Order: sequence, then structure tokens, then C-alpha cells
Amino acid sequence: MPMRLLILGGTAFVGRAIVADALEQGHDVTLFGRGRTGVDLFPGVPRLVGDRDGDDYTALRAGADGRGTAWDAVVDVSGYVPRHVAGAMDALEGLARRYLFISSNAVYAGPGADEDTPRKEPLRDTEVLDNETYGRLKAACEDDVVARYGRRAAVVRPGVVVGPHDTSDSFTYWVRRAAAGGRVALPADPDQPVQVVDARAGPARGGRRGPALRRADRTGGRRGGAGGDPARRRGDGRPAVRVQRVRLDPGHDALAAAHRRVEPLLGHRAG
Repeated sequence: MPMRLLILGGTAFVGRAIVADALEQGHDVTLFGRGRTGVDLFPGVPRLVGDRDGDDYTALRAGADGRGTAWDAVVDVSGYVPRHVAGAMDALEGLARRYLFISSNAVYAGPGADEDTPRKEPLRDTEVLDNETYGRLKAACEDDVVARYGRRAAVVRPGVVVGPHDTSDSFTYWVRRAAAGGRVALPADPDQPVQVVDARAGPARGGRRGPALRRADRTGGRRGGAGGDPARRRGDGRPAVRVQRVRLDPGHDALAAAHRRVEPLLGHRAG
């Protein structure tokens, strides 16, 4: 059965993929955002323009248009600090049955985490987003969503998200570098387990299920070692990849440190 979905965000990267999947499934989608990105995307989809940084939710309240419970589920892709989720939930009071918050596995206190792993201490006294605060702010957002929606809340904690329209280059760099062959410095153990999960479908389709509270770690489940990567056992005539292990000091930005350490080894900039 089609659902009425409100996507907070939805025109950049992860949200864009969620919206495309929801429309393909036949859901009735409404977007809320600043109206600055993806303005030509999804013609015919209603757009409510506001600014979460400026606490402007006027269009969101008006968008309900007196329909009572206007949306079956909200998918919050753009909530990064507790003020964001509090403002959205205030504006949506009585207008949404369920609230699905896109969090991050950065909330976990250690690597190799699953849903039972302790989280970092929630943080509320800053809105500065950096490597130290990002996960803790997301943890605080999670708590606020669950406190307000209870068992009608769902929290999704993705790991590294890659795919079309990703502007970060955090994954595509490694694909291009491996394709070039030769020695590659990895800021991790090359035998570390990895898993590929299609993150598009989970949020929109999850809203159809019952009201039970769910927390989903989108990095768990069946895994395969990085050693099985075809780039490391190439048979297409290109140079084989040789992994160069780089020991990193705790607390350093792994990717940046690996780039700095690998340049002398490769004889060129790794960026």
C-alpha cells in the first residue's frame, strides 16, 4: 500500500536516493528543504521550503493543509544537531505517525560495532560538526527522536555511504587508485571485514512495518573480507595492486594521514 512520506532533505546524496526509491515504489512523497540543491529533480513532487538552521518550519506546518495526520512517516536525512530534530518534531506534532531518523555508525564508542555496542556520550552544548562531535551530536538526536516518538521511532545508522552523486570522493578515490595498480597505502587492515548494503530501500520501505521501535546498523550482517576485492587479484593485464600497510597514530585523520605517508612511497601525490 502506498504511503505518504515526508522527506526532510532529499535532493543531495542519501536523501536523493531514498526519494527516487520511494517514488519507484509508488509512494506519495513530499520534500522539505532549503530549495537550493536539486531544484530540477523530481518534477511534480511537492516541495516545502524552509531552513532548519534558521528554525524556519512555517512551510512545513502549512504543508499539512488541514489534513490531520498528514504523513504516514517522516524520513529525516538532514538532522545533524538536536535543535534540528526538535524543531522538526515540534512542527510535525500530530502530523506524522512515524519518524525515521538517519543517524550514523559514528555514534558507536568503538569499531566493529553492532546495535548492542555502547554509544558515545550524547552531546548538546555545541553545534560545531567535526570528527569529535559528529557522532555524539547524532547520538543526542537519536535520543530526542526516541523520547518523542517512542515505539513509533526508527533509527538507521549507516556506515560509509557511497554511490551516485557522492561529492566527497572518499570512496571513488580508492577505486581510481586501485585501478592504477602498484602500491596502495590503506589506512586500515586490508583483511578487515566489509559488507555492501543497498541503503536506498531500507528507510522508505521500513515505514510500512508495524510501530515497534527499531534501530538498524546498516553495516552488520553477512560480510566478506577486503582480500576478496577483484582489484587485488587482477587478471585483465593491468598492474596488480600491492597493499602498503601504514601504521597510524590514534586520533589522526586516517585518510589524510595515509595520503601524507604514502606520497614518498609512490612518488606522487595520492590525492
